[in-house]
Amino acid sequence: MQRTYAHVYILDAAYRIDKRYVYFVLPEQRETIEVGSLCVVPFGNSNRRQTAVVVGFSETVDYPQVKPVAEVLEYPVRLTSELIELCTFMKERFFCTFGACVKTILPPGIGIRSSTFWSALPFERDRLNDKASFIYDKLVCGGRVSETELVCEFGDEVVTLLRAMKEIGATEKITEVKKTVNEKTLTMFRLKQSSDGTYPDPASFRSEKQKNIVDFLSGGGSLSFADGEELYGAGRSVFTTLEKNNVIERYTVRIDRDPLTPLCDEKYRNYELSDEQKNVFSAVSELMDSGEAKAALLFGVTGSGKTKVIIEACKKCLSENRSAIVLLPEIGLTAQALGIYKTVFGDRLAVVHSMLSNGERIDAYRAAASGKAKIIIGTRSAVFAPLDNIGLIAIDEEQEHTYRSDMSPKYHARDIARFRCGYHKAVMLLCSATPSVESYFKAEKGVYTLLALKNRYGGLSLPDVELADIRGDSRITDGKYIGKRLAEELKRTIDNGKQAILFASRRGYSSHLSCQSCGYVFTCPNCSVSLTYHAYGSFDRANKLICHYCGYMIPKPVACPSCGGSHIGYFGCGTQKLGEELEELFPTARAIRMDADTTGEKNSHEEILNAFGNVQYDILYGTQMVAKGLDFPNVSLVGVINADMSLFMNDFRAGERTFSLFTQLVGRAGRSMGGRAVIQTNVPDNEILNLAAAQDYERFYRSEIEIRRAVVFPPFCDMAVFSFIGDTEDDADRASTSLTGLLKNFYTQHFTSVSIVVLGPYREGIFKLKNKYRQRIIIKYRDSAASRRFLSAAYAELLKATPHTVKIELDVNQSII
Repeated sequence: MQRTYAHVYILDAAYRIDKRYVYFVLPEQRETIEVGSLCVVPFGNSNRRQTAVVVGFSETVDYPQVKPVAEVLEYPVRLTSELIELCTFMKERFFCTFGACVKTILPPGIGIRSSTFWSALPFERDRLNDKASFIYDKLVCGGRVSETELVCEFGDEVVTLLRAMKEIGATEKITEVKKTVNEKTLTMFRLKQSSDGTYPDPASFRSEKQKNIVDFLSGGGSLSFADGEELYGAGRSVFTTLEKNNVIERYTVRIDRDPLTPLCDEKYRNYELSDEQKNVFSAVSELMDSGEAKAALLFGVTGSGKTKVIIEACKKCLSENRSAIVLLPEIGLTAQALGIYKTVFGDRLAVVHSMLSNGERIDAYRAAASGKAKIIIGTRSAVFAPLDNIGLIAIDEEQEHTYRSDMSPKYHARDIARFRCGYHKAVMLLCSATPSVESYFKAEKGVYTLLALKNRYGGLSLPDVELADIRGDSRITDGKYIGKRLAEELKRTIDNGKQAILFASRRGYSSHLSCQSCGYVFTCPNCSVSLTYHAYGSFDRANKLICHYCGYMIPKPVACPSCGGSHIGYFGCGTQKLGEELEELFPTARAIRMDADTTGEKNSHEEILNAFGNVQYDILYGTQMVAKGLDFPNVSLVGVINADMSLFMNDFRAGERTFSLFTQLVGRAGRSMGGRAVIQTNVPDNEILNLAAAQDYERFYRSEIEIRRAVVFPPFCDMAVFSFIGDTEDDADRASTSLTGLLKNFYTQHFTSVSIVVLGPYREGIFKLKNKYRQRIIIKYRDSAASRRFLSAAYAELLKATPHTVKIELDVNQSII
């Protein structure tokens, strides 16, 4: 019989050995193995069992010896051919392993846990050698022993010996497969047919509840326990009695977990597009009808109704039996958007984000793969939904850094969307009131089609914005954080029965503590950052200094550890301190906090936003999650506690981020009436703040693009960062210096045709992080096949030369540099 060979990638392979491997398929496996299947293969000289994914087949190979596939896993889902191609694209573009891509695409917990056991069979022990006899005796005594236990006791070579013993009939291999996440099932009941083929007569039952149950089931239906209770007041005992008397029988059905619990947003049940929205949708529709992959940038002021255009495009997909993905940058935005999209699309909608349980994410994956769900909404990972025949991928607030993964593979959702739209000949629709400089540059150059919504929906005007100069403000000099102008506007808002949103850049109570006597700053011993004081929280976090990077905690200090002084100063306003000040200023006002500390529980985003949307609170205050995408018609005031902190970050995108943040934040006000924003600052003449106050993106862009052009920063180049992470400061310093020299020599010898500029090495902004020390070099280049070959080869070369005390990482086009 002609052999079939499976080409696979090992899911846990290191980068330097990440390549295709070939195994032959056993005859009994041919019916179950296919492209996208997961299987177990013997890997390396020790034949260690490894999970692999099948990416292709062939009937001939050039290798003299090929091992067999050990087993094919009965996986609940598999990767499609498109997603296999996507993994290849990600591996080459983001310099990661194929296995890392597979694990990113498949939902967590979807898998199968396979456990292998061995037992002894009746056999003539004298035919075994000493070691085999010893193992055979252990199996006889143990009855059934796990392969893991045997490997721990005898080493990896025991697996080869067990297989040899199996070939001669001495041992039996038992594989137990257990799903890591169980299916959710529901117990149902139906009438049981008697031996003569008849069904019971409902009238023959004396109990009214039994009679009602049987009568209902006689129509060919089925009931659950809950159905019987709701319809007829029949408890479990009624069903149990009928089942015991062979009148009914139970069976189970698989049901999907449904996280879509928010109330529908009724204003989206019936709405009309404005003339401007109709023109934009017409342009999007034309792109979708072109039969080619297209990309467009929808640039619309805050409140212009970009969501309605996206919804219309999704409706068009459904009418043409196509599917769509809508991406949102924050889980908080997903919570509010669910009510909108659930209203319009009902059961054809599925949601994907990290706060769902593993079971809920698996059900959403299945719904997408089966075609039950045609519209997927969610955060970054939703871009991998296994939909077929995609017509649209919309990325709302496309400029947000949360669309980029900080874990390997370090992908950007926009790059994945571009690939998938190319595969399906679909439209990638980027949407924002403050597009990234790179996206707007591409729109100007014609790479993206530029679409514009210049007016707020319903003819509303943009909010009035005041830059409140807090230099010399009597409240600020008294140690408060809400200045006089903001306090006045808050009072007016509350008195008028309206709502306000306040933004503070830090969570916790105070951003740092220092000794007033000697200047000692309380810092994390594991990270080169100050500790944040938390006055409130769970029992283990209240009155603690906490590192927001590694989780290190110490109790609130009573004395300086350096000089012993007791005068400890608390500096910087966190959201907890802001809450205290609001209570002092407006004791009767109802305020609710939204930050990482209050949204850690499942559904907490929805609960906070629903409560605020139902006007149970007057003030919503928090960190960046209150700044973008929220739409509350009763909000007439937005306040910024300190606008200066983000202006002077050590990052070339600091100005762009600041402009985007405050433009978006200001746009939360005046969604159904006149609105106002008060931005507190010590630099009221700052150009970026004034442009954000005017919501003048185009003037900001003109200024920013000229700066980028002058210093050759993106979009005029691409940037790769090699990070060197050492166990000690000396390890990081030495490795970064020597490996930078090695990289330059490697480039000179092999890749001088590729134009690059090497900057560094430099210390990272946070040099020490989780007890590791970090250096980096930055490479400016232009993305091309040749430059990617250089980076990949250089990465492999550096990995070979990297000492064991140093870890090296390669990242391209980081969000923060």
